[in-house]
Formats: sequence, structure tokens, C-alpha cells
Amino acid sequence: MKKMFLVAIFCLPTMALEEATVYNEMVNRFEKEEFCPEKPQERFWKRKSVLTPLVAYQGPMTYKLRFSKFGCSVGKKGAMVIAPGRAEASPEYYETALDFIKAGFSPIYVIDHRGQGLSPRELKNPYKGHVSNFMNYVSDLDYAVEAIVDDLKTIGFKAGTDHLMYTSNSMGGGIGLGYFAQKGEKNPFTAAAILGAMIRVNYLSFIDKEPTVLNNMIYSEAGVIAQAKLTCRKADKCEEYARAGVFGDYQPGTRNFVQYDSVKRMEKYMTHSSARYDLKTYLWDEFDWSSIVANEYQGENWIGPQLGGATFSWTLYTTQFLKKMRKTSFIKKLPDMPLLVLTGSRDLRAYKPYKEGSTDLSRHSGFCDQINKKNRFNKKLCTFMPLKDSFHEIYKESDEYRDQAIRLVSEFFEKQI
Repeated sequence: MKKMFLVAIFCLPTMALEEATVYNEMVNRFEKEEFCPEKPQERFWKRKSVLTPLVAYQGPMTYKLRFSKFGCSVGKKGAMVIAPGRAEASPEYYETALDFIKAGFSPIYVIDHRGQGLSPRELKNPYKGHVSNFMNYVSDLDYAVEAIVDDLKTIGFKAGTDHLMYTSNSMGGGIGLGYFAQKGEKNPFTAAAILGAMIRVNYLSFIDKEPTVLNNMIYSEAGVIAQAKLTCRKADKCEEYARAGVFGDYQPGTRNFVQYDSVKRMEKYMTHSSARYDLKTYLWDEFDWSSIVANEYQGENWIGPQLGGATFSWTLYTTQFLKKMRKTSFIKKLPDMPLLVLTGSRDLRAYKPYKEGSTDLSRHSGFCDQINKKNRFNKKLCTFMPLKDSFHEIYKESDEYRDQAIRLVSEFFEKQI
């Protein structure tokens, strides 16, 4: 691992970065301590935690959830919470935080979902992406948001006057929707923008099989649930990798971005940007987490942000939640709040796998239509936007797509202020 040198620099980093230089600039930021110019003793990137109760888990009654705070003061347009996707860590959104701070939103809080990112692992094997109840994610977000609102008050945030926005990638979209349905009008957010949202997953994309009729049946939602249920009849089996032959423990040195000519072959990287792909690899393989582990994780099962595949338990309870999330009874619980669903037109996790080369995003546009037809107020609360040619991880895409997304999300939020 690369040694981390903590050198103090006193600057507020609000310059948007470019793909050609983003890797070196972000590595430089990670290896230095950045402090707020108006508060010289306060770090720009602060790691925080909150104790959350468990919804359904055979183990300790509380869980220490982590999240990151980027920024020092309340922005003119309010603050923001970002919920990453599966296997993502809050530091991976440092650059995105810089962009939104430049756009007038600050501070930026990024959640480390249970069992991934900077949060401790629930299972002995730290590489397993596991959850024993999807509602634990929702409950965690609820407690984290309460802690965030309390933290914002200490720096002058005024509820009802200042605005708090929600944005996410992939799984963070499903978690956010679960939270909004649970909290209803009592949630503190003004608006939400969910990118590459987990609404209905194209499971066939994980194993790179052809979309034949048989494969579409086996790897449909019903097929995935049936396989996971069968396995989970034995509790110990439920904690095994759902596709051990494809996604098992993470092996350092295996993340290698190769530029392919074929768009279809490129999609598996989730981004066109080798620099931003390599930044995640740097955090997983090179950044020295040892001092952070020693200072912040005494007695906790955490060695770094790297993560392997998902367990049968994660697959079962996540898929079951998504089925419930799309029902009218769930949608009617959503608050009267503007929602942007922004999806890359080449997001292979989102589009229907029924035909070779298909980029049918009707699962996402249709979900927005459901919200607009079935909410309590019969309002157009949901706006669907496809981002032409973008892959799944929009906030980590190449500048061509990412800059559009930052602008679209910022403009959407500004309209709600």
C-alpha cells in the first residue's frame, strides 16, 4: 500500500476538475489534510459516525454507521446528502462534492451504507456485500439524516429557510425512495435526484450471458428471488456469495481498466473514464488506511473500503424490496416532493435485457409515470431524463457525460428553491 503523508494545506477546494488531471489532483488531496480557510483547525473532509438500531439482525443491537462531510459552511443554495451505490465508499464522492460546492451547495454529506464503504462489516469476511434486511439501509439513512440535520444546525443551517437536497447513485436511489416513503412529508429534503437508480435490476448483466428466453427467465426478478429463497432455507448458506464463481472475495490488483472499441464491452466498467475508475482502484489498493483504522476502528471489523460480491441474503432482500417499491401502495406513501430520475441510455444495469443491443429504459421512465399517476395529489412530481450514451455510474463518468449531469441536477435543485 502507498503510504499516506498528512500535510496541512489551507485552501477551500472548489475548482471543478478535468479528466486529464483528475487522478493526480485527487490523489494529492487524499494524501494531504485540507483545512477550511475560515476555520483553520477544521478539516475539509471529516469522517463522522452515528449509532443506529437494527431492524432485523441476529447480533449486536446497535450499529456504528459512518458518513463523510465535505465542506465547512452552509452554501447559498443549501446542503446536500449523497447516497452511493453498492460497493461504493464516501471518499469516492470527494470530486463530486467539490463540484456541488462550486455550484453553491455545502456541506456535502456522503453516506457509507451498512457493510460497505467506511462502515464496518456485518460478517466476519469483510469482502462480502451483505445485508440481512434491506430496511436496515433505510433505517440507517433515517438516523444519519437526523445526525446530519443536527450537525447543520451547529453551522447556522435554518430548517424551513435553508434547503437540503438528496442525490444518489444506483442502490442509493432505492434506499432513498424507501426513506421517503417511510418519512413522508416529515422528511427534511426539498428535492431529490436519483441517478442510475436501483428500480428494477437487469440481473443478466452481472454474468454476461446472452439474453435468450431461458436466461431471461432464470435471471428475472422472480428467478433470482426463487434461487435465493431456496438457498436461504439454510441460514449459513444465505451468507454465501450469490455468484461465487463470478464475484467472490476482492483480489487486489484485479481492477484494470481496458479501453475497448465495442460499446457493449465497455459497459461493464460502468464508466467511460479510466481516470475515475482508477481513482476507486487507488482507494482500494494503494491508499494507506492503517492510521485511520488504528484511530477510528478500534474493535470493529473494518480494514478498508474494498468489497467483493453480494451474498444470497443481499440479493433476496434487495430484490424483494424493489418489488414492493414499485407497487401503488408504496408510491402513494411518497411525499409531495420533486424527484428527478436521471439514467444513462447505456446503463446496462437499468435497461431491459430482452433483446441484444437493447437500451430500453422503460423500467425507469415507467416508474416516473407511476409516481405521477398514483401520488396522492395527481401532480407531476417525477421527471425522467435519459443521459444519451452514458453508462451506469454517472457521477464517475467521463467529463462529456458527468458535466451534463452535474449541471442538470444543480439546475433541477435550483428550480425548487
